[in-house]
Amino acid sequence: MSDLKEKEAVPAASFFPDRLVTGLIRFCGALSTALILVIFVQIVVAVTRRYVFDRPLQWSDEMIGYLLVTLVMLGAAEALRRGDHIAIDLVVDRVPARFAPLQRAFSHLAVLVFALVVGVSIWDSITFARGFGSYSVGYIEIETWIPQVPVVLGMGLLALSAALGLWQSLRGEAR
Repeated sequence: MSDLKEKEAVPAASFFPDRLVTGLIRFCGALSTALILVIFVQIVVAVTRRYVFDRPLQWSDEMIGYLLVTLVMLGAAEALRRGDHIAIDLVVDRVPARFAPLQRAFSHLAVLVFALVVGVSIWDSITFARGFGSYSVGYIEIETWIPQVPVVLGMGLLALSAALGLWQSLRGEAR
């Protein structure tokens, strides 16, 4: 009996693309979570080397910045999927129940458009940086397009999550 209640409490994705997109987004969310631990360990090592051994890591702050961008980009789609994203409660709470599905569809459409605009913009930036051959300044000297790749991936994931949310809203499923 309890197994039946658990199955009812957690609705399964109804068809193949739903499960595929949800699985990909959840996997990237897990990677984002793992990056929190990686960054934490890197900060502990950097602080220990600086203040205990007086031998600071020169590249640590720059690497943490790159990892933070990756963490946010991989986690944004999972936050949208789970409904943990920022919402303007003042507006959302005042929408009549009969218009809630329309409001959800509009929200997902707005996120989809945002993700596509940012994704195309960053893709253009990456293309330019690769063609120009620019390198970052600082201790980690890498081509500037490399740290921008997680933004494109994150916007792709965000677009997938928003498209799935829009599709589910149009099908009448609450998300």
